[in-house]
Amino acid sequence: MNPIPKRLLSGLAALLLAGCGPNRVETPSRFPKPVMQPMAYSAALDADSAFSRYVHQEKLPPPGKAWTLSIGPASVDWMKNLLAAAFASFGSSGGTADLVFRPSIDSVQFSTPAQSRTEFYEAWIKYTVAVFDRGGRKLADWPIAAYGKRRDKSLASAEEGMGEALNKAMRDGAAGLALELRDRARIAALLRGPGAAPASSSKPPPAAGGNRAP
Repeated sequence: MNPIPKRLLSGLAALLLAGCGPNRVETPSRFPKPVMQPMAYSAALDADSAFSRYVHQEKLPPPGKAWTLSIGPASVDWMKNLLAAAFASFGSSGGTADLVFRPSIDSVQFSTPAQSRTEFYEAWIKYTVAVFDRGGRKLADWPIAAYGKRRDKSLASAEEGMGEALNKAMRDGAAGLALELRDRARIAALLRGPGAAPASSSKPPPAAGGNRAP
């Protein structure tokens, strides 16, 4: 029997080691431009490093693998995309903006087809968007519940499936924040000052797509 070449053995070992590593997911930043009538205010996004670099890491129960989900960069992108469409002027500096949006991520949950025994990768993200005026006075805290799923059909990898589920969750989050921003009278009342309107949403956060976290 001919011995297996050392070069081939090394390649096989590398493949086996790669298969034992965590699933690393970079959420795709593909977000359609919202169709909105811009409000005649200036706005800014104040995303700190905890938000913009947010990574969720979790080890699933055996025989599951570890997952590393990059959430922050794409979350910044969808919020910029939405706010740029919602306001006549938008930038990254809050010093002169009428409204400053400061987002945070409260929790991330996900489910694989093996876990749920379905055909879907699913993702849940809970955001809070704090709104401030140019003087730093907090005007509102908006909870945004986001949900997305992707069918496990014709996918190149588990990472692709989870990335698509996260992207859809962020689109759901964008729709939730857009609903808050479409209430123009409420936005104007917030800027007029205390007593003009409630400081936080009067309706409960949307259920994450009929969705309950696993």
